[in-house]
Amino acid sequence: MPLSILLYCGIGTVLGIFAHLAVFIHGEWHVRAPEVLIFHTALFALASVAKILSSATVHHPFFEGILYTSFCYVLALLASITVYRLWFHRLTRGRFPGPWYLRVSKLCHVWKVRKSTNHLVLEDLRQRYGDFVRTGPAEVTVFHPEVFSAVDGPRSECIKSEWYDLLYPFLSLVSARDKSIHAARRREWLRCFTSKALIQHEDKILEQIDELDRCIENNALAHKPSEMRDLCFWFGFDAMGRFVFNRSFRMLSDQKWHYVVVRLQRALSLLGPLSPTPWLVQLGLRLGPKVWVIRDWHESATWTKGEMRARLEDGCAKRGGGPDLTHYLMEQKGEISYKDGLYWMHGDSLLAIVAGSEPTAYVLLAIFCELAKHPEDAEKMYEELKGADATNLRVLNRLPHLNAVINETLRLYPVLLTGGARKTTKEGVMIGGTYIPPNTTIVSPRFSIQRREDCFEQAGSFIPERWTTHPEMIRNIAAFNPFSTGHHSCLGRQLAMDIMKLVVAKLVKKYRIQLAPGESGSRVFDGMVDQFTANPGNLSLCFVLR
Repeated sequence: MPLSILLYCGIGTVLGIFAHLAVFIHGEWHVRAPEVLIFHTALFALASVAKILSSATVHHPFFEGILYTSFCYVLALLASITVYRLWFHRLTRGRFPGPWYLRVSKLCHVWKVRKSTNHLVLEDLRQRYGDFVRTGPAEVTVFHPEVFSAVDGPRSECIKSEWYDLLYPFLSLVSARDKSIHAARRREWLRCFTSKALIQHEDKILEQIDELDRCIENNALAHKPSEMRDLCFWFGFDAMGRFVFNRSFRMLSDQKWHYVVVRLQRALSLLGPLSPTPWLVQLGLRLGPKVWVIRDWHESATWTKGEMRARLEDGCAKRGGGPDLTHYLMEQKGEISYKDGLYWMHGDSLLAIVAGSEPTAYVLLAIFCELAKHPEDAEKMYEELKGADATNLRVLNRLPHLNAVINETLRLYPVLLTGGARKTTKEGVMIGGTYIPPNTTIVSPRFSIQRREDCFEQAGSFIPERWTTHPEMIRNIAAFNPFSTGHHSCLGRQLAMDIMKLVVAKLVKKYRIQLAPGESGSRVFDGMVDQFTANPGNLSLCFVLR
């Protein structure tokens, strides 16, 4: 090989290793993934042009040199990354077990969860490797029950992981990763959840519950089964539409899916297989052609922006129904004219609808599935409700079996199956006697942790009494964390719990709940997919008037 070619190969190799060790190994690059891809695509294009020119003209070492330099740069970059991740990474030194290929790249993980079953894939890894598993180049999945207090407790220095940059460049409370920004925005949101505000929200919820009841009653009188997945999700989105924009999606009254909600749910399916790789999400949403689910995402975001502007133009009084999220976050403090306020609200409104609708709908569906499979629990609840006002939350809060059923459902059917990853900062974190190094993503799968036999006796069984008359069945309460803790805890927890109590109380008091002919209830779990929030399968139930 000519000396000049060796020189060019050497230059490319040095540049590739330098790019890794001096640039890409430091900081976060997921948000810059589109720019990185464009740069390296241009590099390959330049090399290809150089090759063509060197073939089409008299031999010219300069063109050939560009080709060899580019090729060796990329090869050396990939080789340096692979060698470092396999043998020299801080997690390798920590001796965290796990499949070797996940140390190199998360792309293998994407392939394994292509059917959006990340919760099952991670549970399989737990059974094979234990409580601490290296599931990525800089990621550890922790199944130890102490993980929640360690990453979200009051003394934790952990921050939200790269996944939360999903909306970049837009902002929202849920996706804010900077602690000071998140804390400031969280204080703004607290105005939406004062006692007075909750009463106003619950008045709207009661109207939506009446709509849900009318749908079920019509089916009951016609001796038809109710398709509960549709009804629960229609109810959830209608209620959140009123919470955010003071306008329902009208799915319960129209008895059909709103086109934007259909698009939004299709768009969220992208998060199932791509959640393990935030950089791929950035590539897809920012560089991908606006077709298929990417088009659905952009059109959902565009609709939300338009609806927000229309809501601001209408004003709270014109739409009626009392103050909504927009009123508390913008109108009440006079931010309506501020560009940054609107910028925040575009992201906040979209995620508020998703984060408020899907989890509530999913848990309600799971509750009715379990009550249909365990009619004795429904009857215990009915006995509590006989002389009670099913619309009075003070009364419902004192009903032990009602609250136990909800807690047990939240344990078995966590809203975030594997989502909610955190990232350690410069000090790292200690969990269950194991040290997690700095700048490491920590995944804490509630699906697995809340079903640990060493934390809950008969962990896979639906036993509400563990929360009332048999507390000894709870071996480690630290494993139960449905709404997160500390400064990252769910702000809408009280509202969500109130909604579930009101819906369940009204329907159990009015109906006997039975599985429809041919329905076993297994479809809810068997058809469940993990797309950050859980998305369950179908369920057909028969409601019989008492």
